[in-house]
Amino acid sequence: MPMRPLLLLLPLAVACQTSPKATETAATKPDTVAVDLNKMPGRDAPRSAADRMVRALYFEHDKEENPFLEAGNPTLATQYFTPSTAKLVQAKAAKLGKQKRHAINPLYNVPDKQVTKMWVMPGNVAGDKAVIFVTYTDANTGKEQAMRCEAELIEKGRWRISDIVYGDGKRLTEVLK
Repeated sequence: MPMRPLLLLLPLAVACQTSPKATETAATKPDTVAVDLNKMPGRDAPRSAADRMVRALYFEHDKEENPFLEAGNPTLATQYFTPSTAKLVQAKAAKLGKQKRHAINPLYNVPDKQVTKMWVMPGNVAGDKAVIFVTYTDANTGKEQAMRCEAELIEKGRWRISDIVYGDGKRLTEVLK
């Protein structure tokens, strides 16, 4: 009689085992998951060093420390931008000088007074490249606008923005030239 319950459990135990071929295939299968850098992640996606750097730039901007208006502080541009883009930012800052806040701000490519409810999304990171979306509500239209900050890993753990692609397709590097 005790043998009978064990025989009933034997098919169940066999059914729960993973087939060796399935395990072998999963272990040898190359990682096919690729990050789509141009797809906007959800607001609850994990944060990265790249998007924290972009968040710092936009929050510093809110504190009136905009690299485009600080011609006398070249380290501010190099703190957030790749060397080639930082040179363009510094040249634009020197040309603009201390303009009023109603002028078009290159961080958004619209006047500051048009920007409300700004949000820096979590970044999409793939190797030494990252894309961080920044969204804001346009005060004139009430519509949410999105732009992409393209970042590069310039040295271990140090991300810098190489370009910003605005909602209309224009690029920061084009606007600065």
